[in-house]
Amino acid sequence: MLSPAEAAKAVSGGSGHKANMPMLSIIFLSIMAGGSIAMGDIFWAHATVGVAKATAPGIANFLGGIAFSAGLMMVVFFGGHLFTSSLLTGVTTMEHKLPLSKMAIYWIIVWVFNFVGSVLIAYMYYRTNLPLKYDGEILKHFMALGAGKTSLAFDEAFIRAIFCNVFVCMAVWTAIAAKDTAGKILGIAFLIGAFVASGYEHCVANMFIITEGLLAKAHYLAEVGGNIEALSHLAHVSVDKINNLTIEAMLVKNLIPVTLGNIVGGLFFVGIIGFMSHKVDMKND
Repeated sequence: MLSPAEAAKAVSGGSGHKANMPMLSIIFLSIMAGGSIAMGDIFWAHATVGVAKATAPGIANFLGGIAFSAGLMMVVFFGGHLFTSSLLTGVTTMEHKLPLSKMAIYWIIVWVFNFVGSVLIAYMYYRTNLPLKYDGEILKHFMALGAGKTSLAFDEAFIRAIFCNVFVCMAVWTAIAAKDTAGKILGIAFLIGAFVASGYEHCVANMFIITEGLLAKAHYLAEVGGNIEALSHLAHVSVDKINNLTIEAMLVKNLIPVTLGNIVGGLFFVGIIGFMSHKVDMKND
């Protein structure tokens, strides 16, 4: 395994390389990364359906976290561009190897096309009818989860997102530091499992979850004849939360605060602190 200073140097070099790739490559690999995280969400949903009721919520959270980590493994091993881990390009910028303007443009492109990949998979998954398995428990769960996420207070979403991206960026940092595949898998699985089990907020994962929740709301609203109270009873959430599940709330009440929190967690708590802590040793390597 690489030393912390060697890993910091590798993170800087790798992030700089990704930000300087051809635009078309960045776009396609960003769509792929958004789709991969969405597929991790799908694995999580299918792996945990009924587990909390049959055993305990903690067991379901742990299993779901490990299952979801498959999404980040796909991103890391295929070289995808994921917004949350792409924030580590801040280290490259601090080394004056990547202009601030180019870093910002790179972030925006990755975020937008992660969204495209997430929404694409959300719609394709819905069309498979797989969310309707187990008497529709999976689709109902996405509706309840989406309603909860679009009902968070700004500070709740923001702080949860800080915690989330500390785990995500440390998972990527660990995967870069590990020299063999087993080490990379274990590093990703447990660190990503920790953030999922703890209930933190990841902007790209939420792009899929809330979109699936919106599709679920439309599906079941038609089924109950437009009766919001019946829909609330079906999803086991309040009428207010169901009413909050809208595209506007998705952006304003979730994706904006969560994106900002992810930036603080990944860029400042991992990227900048990691760079500043190992700056001298990086120069000596």
